[in-house]
Amino acid sequence: MELSTPWRRDLGEVGPAMQEWARATVGPDARVSEASSPGNGMSSETVLFEMTHGGEAERYAARLAPMPEVYPVFPEYDIELQAKCMNLVRARTHVPAPEVRWVELDPKWLGTPFLVMRRIDGEAPPDIPPYVFGGWVADATPETRAAMQRRTLDVLRQLHEITPANADLAFLMRTQHGSTALEQQLGHERWYYDWARDDVSYPLIDAAFAWLDAHWPEEGPTVLNWGDARVGNVLYRDFTPVAVLDWEMATIGPREVDLAWMIFLHEFFHDMAVGFGLPGMSDFMQRDSVVAEYEALTGHAVRNLDWFEVYAALRFAIVSIRTSKRGIAYGTMEEPADPDDLIMFRKLLEQMLDGSYWSR
Repeated sequence: MELSTPWRRDLGEVGPAMQEWARATVGPDARVSEASSPGNGMSSETVLFEMTHGGEAERYAARLAPMPEVYPVFPEYDIELQAKCMNLVRARTHVPAPEVRWVELDPKWLGTPFLVMRRIDGEAPPDIPPYVFGGWVADATPETRAAMQRRTLDVLRQLHEITPANADLAFLMRTQHGSTALEQQLGHERWYYDWARDDVSYPLIDAAFAWLDAHWPEEGPTVLNWGDARVGNVLYRDFTPVAVLDWEMATIGPREVDLAWMIFLHEFFHDMAVGFGLPGMSDFMQRDSVVAEYEALTGHAVRNLDWFEVYAALRFAIVSIRTSKRGIAYGTMEEPADPDDLIMFRKLLEQMLDGSYWSR
């Protein structure tokens, strides 16, 4: 997820520190220049830079784990896990995951672990303001957006061909939270919620957990889950994916976890646009077309999607309260009288729980 934040590290300090790291790790002649930031990122920081070594100049992107004192979004931020995911995806598929060149776990350089990837030129649909409000995706023809959707779903098709039967995915298991992959995911969300809420009760989130428990689905095959599967985490050129980013929420589970997240996150942005009196984007990433295209690409019959959409909303709700509480801590927003108002899409989740969401 992407969100502007007021607690960025000073690039005037990051650049020289990155150069010291490069000289110690890459070679004494390494020189880092043109350090910059994309200016967003909700849970971590990205630093773009150029490094010259051996007479060759290369462009890189560094993914920095959050500083522990800046009210982190997640209780854990595993840089090594992200690198393993990208390496696995590059080795097993044609999905354009970035090439990870270095993983630095020693915090002495930047105060936190980080990884360094080769930089890929492309453009991601923005989160601020959301791409449904205007811009290159909104300006495209319906036919072009349809092609963009198909190509993005083909990314999921390839990712979901990685399974515990053909790859070692043990590093993504959360056995302390349950037996099956889906039990582990929901158990992990309970643990995350207990950490994120700071002893505050959120009745709507509690009700969502109860709904999911009461409507537990039959689990389908377990595959690699990207976790944060959405168009905002893809770089495109000519509406074709050229880089698949943000692996911090990767895990294993049913295919529908990624599908429902992709559908719901677009619906969240679309609903926001409509709330501002804009037309939104009702011809893109719609449930029926996404399901039909994914089934045609994979031969997999999508099942129990209502449950997985509620699960997607639950996951996003917990992230939402955590980022909102961080905004309160930094003075960029005020504490509401009703805790559930910290859930940005409260109305949508309420409609899911009362059953009216799917008949709107």
